[in-house]
Amino acid sequence: MKHRIFIASHLPCNVKKVFSGYQLAKLSNSCFRLIPEKSMHLTLIFIGDIWNNDLYKVIQACENTVKSFFPIRIEINKITYGPIIHNPRLIWAQGKESEELINFHQSLEKELIDQGIKFKKENRLFKPHITLARINKENCLNLPSVSEIELKTEESFNLNQISIIESELTSSGPIYTDLNSFLLK
Repeated sequence: MKHRIFIASHLPCNVKKVFSGYQLAKLSNSCFRLIPEKSMHLTLIFIGDIWNNDLYKVIQACENTVKSFFPIRIEINKITYGPIIHNPRLIWAQGKESEELINFHQSLEKELIDQGIKFKKENRLFKPHITLARINKENCLNLPSVSEIELKTEESFNLNQISIIESELTSSGPIYTDLNSFLLK
């Protein structure tokens, strides 16, 4: 059986509430397909489709990685268009890059590769972000300007656990199911 998976960190409820409040205040336009509060997360690595027998290898990679890291502070400093501000596909909350987070991300990638898991590795440094909405260009007559969308923020939380999450695509949006979770030391 195939699974469409990614590795992510769930957000604390208080951070989700701030982002859902932003969605209500700023993203009522038909241009935006909002991410439900319960589905908000910080994606670390999108793996894609894997078979059952490779799922154990992903579990092993996560177990090996978390053993070497203490919880990592994630600081979110801005909500804006992304990934390219002048041709956006998303509204996201951007986080500050940190050496600890970059090291964690690189270690997780290396463990996955060492386990023989194939995934599309990014060609740039990992930039933490949380997707708040997808842009629905078919229903969008006039995309709001950057200044209408952008918001400086000072939210933060500890990344102290990662999860392997299965994503089932449906016509009403993805359904996420945690397959396994791992605490950082």
